[in-house]
Amino acid sequence: MISTMKAKGIAPRHRKSNQRLAGKVTILVTFLFLVACAEEPGPNDPSSIRDNYLGQWLVTENSGRFAPQSYSVEIIAGAADSEMVIEGLYNLPDTRVRATVDGLSLAIPNQTTGGVNFQGSGTSNADYDQVALTFTADDGTGADNVEAVMVP
Repeated sequence: MISTMKAKGIAPRHRKSNQRLAGKVTILVTFLFLVACAEEPGPNDPSSIRDNYLGQWLVTENSGRFAPQSYSVEIIAGAADSEMVIEGLYNLPDTRVRATVDGLSLAIPNQTTGGVNFQGSGTSNADYDQVALTFTADDGTGADNVEAVMVP
């Protein structure tokens, strides 16, 4: 074959070039295969569960010192896969209430944010489009026991 190539005036360097190209294509195909086969988080992955809660929600307080009242909150991802932050809870724009999620349940550990002490819990429905919240808010004037519903 090389003698045929030489007879036709074709330099054998094209063969090396084709081998390099074939090597690069093999590397590319292998990379694409590995990326395509990367495991995606499953529905029980803590961050996947938390992601169901992220975004803008409308809170309607049905009991408590200021009930009835409705206001918007923003839920953002927290530092851990199972943590989220509720911004604006209790209709106070400076509050950033941390909560942990475990499936349909959420827990608000005892914490102070925006000058208010919060603690409580909540339960989502199976579609994650309604959350029943029960929490205590204390701004120093006494505990306010709040029952509320959040919808996106």
